[in-house]
Amino acid sequence: MSRGHAARGRAFAGLRAAAYLLVLAFLGYQLWRVRHGLGASLARVGWGACVLATALAIVGGLPGFFGWRMLLAGLGTRLPLPAAVRVFFLAGLTRYLPGGVWPAVAHAAMAKPLGEPPARLAGAFLAGQGLGVIAGLGVGLVALPRLVTTGPLWWGLVPLLAAALLPLAAPRLLTTLLGVAQRVLRRGGRAPVLPGRRTLLAVTGLMAAGWLISGLHVAVLAIALGAPAAGALTIGIGGFALATVAGIFTLIMPSGLGAREAVLGLTVATLLSGPDLVALVALSRVLITAGDLVSTAVVLGALVWTARRRRPSPPAAGTRTEGASPP
Repeated sequence: MSRGHAARGRAFAGLRAAAYLLVLAFLGYQLWRVRHGLGASLARVGWGACVLATALAIVGGLPGFFGWRMLLAGLGTRLPLPAAVRVFFLAGLTRYLPGGVWPAVAHAAMAKPLGEPPARLAGAFLAGQGLGVIAGLGVGLVALPRLVTTGPLWWGLVPLLAAALLPLAAPRLLTTLLGVAQRVLRRGGRAPVLPGRRTLLAVTGLMAAGWLISGLHVAVLAIALGAPAAGALTIGIGGFALATVAGIFTLIMPSGLGAREAVLGLTVATLLSGPDLVALVALSRVLITAGDLVSTAVVLGALVWTARRRRPSPPAAGTRTEGASPP
């Protein structure tokens, strides 16, 4: 490797580290910013419910990882588990930066050191996002029976879901959409050819499982605030899926900030009102942010530990090395 390539590699590594530090600082600021109202919300809900809700939010992200890895394998790239964890979770942190394109750009950038085509990793992420939207709209229908009692506009979810299902019925359409996204991101090369319908359906099922688990954190918070269990389950799961899908399409604000809270508030308003509603919406954002901090710290710690285990230990003093002449 030439000195120029080595210097560029160090520069890119420094930029990646700076980006991760920037995102972590932003997450920490978000928690610090709401510290005064956080105590009252925690007291109203209780620490036990908050810990359970945070755990559910963290676990709910795992099916998405396995779905993305399945898509990537279908495209022809099978990353070792440590590399896959590093790419998915660390590149996913960039969703907290303003602008919705950064996770795809980060996936493409992290592909080069692995010797993989950048368009393939970015395409797998974008396809996973598309299938996640389909699954989110489907899970959102769980809340539809209760939502339509508050207004007929919620029936619009049905044709919206029908339109979103088109890429599953015609996978070539999703490939075409990936090609358009690739040109927008200015990534050269042909758009990746997606795996067959069976794989796409399996990935969509994993994404739906993730929505179901993640949405339970809203149900836990709602029940702790006095909402009936049956309504909390349907509105919590379906409302959170719809809120997060709305946030995905909010490309300017980091991690759907604002849009997600607005939609979640509209759905949960069928169960709670006043300070309880505000506490639930605020706690949902705070606990998910805290969960991202915890899971990122765990991933980074595991990667550092794995790297240290693989590093060869220096020879002990007095040990004779191969080729060395005897004293």
